[in-house]
Amino acid sequence: MKLKQLLFGLIIFGFLSFAIIEKKTFEFVYPKQKDVKISFLSDHFKKFDKEWRGSDYYYFAEKDGFICSVLFYKLDEEERLSLVDVPKIVFGEKFKTAGKEFPSNSPVFAYSYFKNYSNLKSMETNDKSWGDMTDDFMFRENVVPIKGTEFTQNHMYGYAMFGNDLFVNVHLSKMNGTPEEIAEMKEILNSLKKVN
Repeated sequence: MKLKQLLFGLIIFGFLSFAIIEKKTFEFVYPKQKDVKISFLSDHFKKFDKEWRGSDYYYFAEKDGFICSVLFYKLDEEERLSLVDVPKIVFGEKFKTAGKEFPSNSPVFAYSYFKNYSNLKSMETNDKSWGDMTDDFMFRENVVPIKGTEFTQNHMYGYAMFGNDLFVNVHLSKMNGTPEEIAEMKEILNSLKKVN
């Protein structure tokens, strides 16, 4: 009888140890500015590949059908003027009239840029956003139907800005994501932090 109880206990312990997967903190740094760092929690993605793309820095990983990329997008002078400086004047005036101060590195700049210039924009459906322009991050999600099939791809994004010329785009995707997988993607984005 005691042997059966011991075996039963070991089996239960074995199942629980597989079921409880500890989330790992992943940190992403823009190498030219060591103080530019973000992090998130996930139990996916063992290791991220990294590469320079001109002055931009790109991280990429794929596991269990989940795809994640983190792009540090460095603006040139012309982009900074049109995407940040001019809109800052417009937003800044609106905030002043409301008695508030507009954050100079608001995620709304990165959010606006990546939403408007997305390669998938014409195919995106069910587009939803959350977060505020005064937060560290703003977020977006949508679904892209795969033409000629019954498949869809779920996409989620987190956007941030550092200084006056560096955008961050965190992108998660999953083919035919289940409600649990979609909730997990949102959980990853909601764990995003700027690291000091």
